[in-house]
Amino acid sequence: MPKYPGGFNRSVVGVLARWRVGWISLLAVAAISWVAASDSVPSNQEYQLKTAYLFHFAELAEWPESAPVNICLLGDSPLRDYLPVLEGWQIDNRVVHVSLGDNIDNCRILFLSDLHVLSKAVSEYARIRHVLLVSDVEDFARRGGMVQFTLRDNKLKLVVNLPAVRDAGLKLSSKLLRMAEIVQ
Repeated sequence: MPKYPGGFNRSVVGVLARWRVGWISLLAVAAISWVAASDSVPSNQEYQLKTAYLFHFAELAEWPESAPVNICLLGDSPLRDYLPVLEGWQIDNRVVHVSLGDNIDNCRILFLSDLHVLSKAVSEYARIRHVLLVSDVEDFARRGGMVQFTLRDNKLKLVVNLPAVRDAGLKLSSKLLRMAEIVQ
């Protein structure tokens, strides 16, 4: 199967290219990928799917004010190899930008690779600047993060800390919340 920039395979690029078709398309491709996969989710498919989810979070979240869509990564994560494919994509005529450095100014979505990075200062920054904090670290949502990726039964699941999301002045689409385990 041909590879695209960021190591994406054709099925994931297809999902991203048809993002307006809807969230259900993303989930259908993910389900098909896992059925075809072996006993565990291959790492590259896992991170391709997480990248697609981050893009859809930007589509399915509502911020208090309109601003460019900046998706940032803080720390060392395999997502570093996949996120650049989103650079230049558009959501509602707003261009998506990806930042892989330590500069978190103007981030809309901030992926944290380590739990220790979820400091009081980062949480307060997210609350004041309306930043959606996302991670795949265990207990991230329960410790004040907003959206956590977790693997359960070889499926990528979401855990959402709804009070933290609301404290940051953000609203998440019911499409997203229906799929998630909610932490109160």
